[in-house]
Amino acid sequence: MELKEALTIIISGLVGSCAFSLVFRVRKSRIFWSTLGGGLVCVVYVICVNRFNHEFFQNLFPALLGAVYSETMARVTKSPNTTFLACSIIPLVPGGRLYYTMYYFIVGEMEMFIEALKQTARIAAGLAVGIIVISVFVHIVNHRKFKQIYDIE
Repeated sequence: MELKEALTIIISGLVGSCAFSLVFRVRKSRIFWSTLGGGLVCVVYVICVNRFNHEFFQNLFPALLGAVYSETMARVTKSPNTTFLACSIIPLVPGGRLYYTMYYFIVGEMEMFIEALKQTARIAAGLAVGIIVISVFVHIVNHRKFKQIYDIE
């Protein structure tokens, strides 16, 4: 991937995250942080596109970073995790691929539909697994803290 293309992806991710945070009605004091999350996710995505040839891994690691970032920022700003997670992950959502997947289905191009569906599913699976892994880890850590604080068996 060329530098110009990488910068285009990163800048588009920043702008998209910022715009989504406005649509999502994120508080003004948190717009910068939610936008920064989208930019960081795009940087990791560009790195992963250069390292991996599979859509799952190209999206897994940015999703892991986005989930860690959102959990961290939720603690720092004392706000919901979803505020940062949605804005950070939005640049990775396969909207165009999903559109073409449905387009191929509607026009009857079944071979193209199946291929586009596989690609879309791999991307969605990478995003979902990345988010779930971090969410489960945070849940386990919080549950252990809760048990220690209240001395529950």
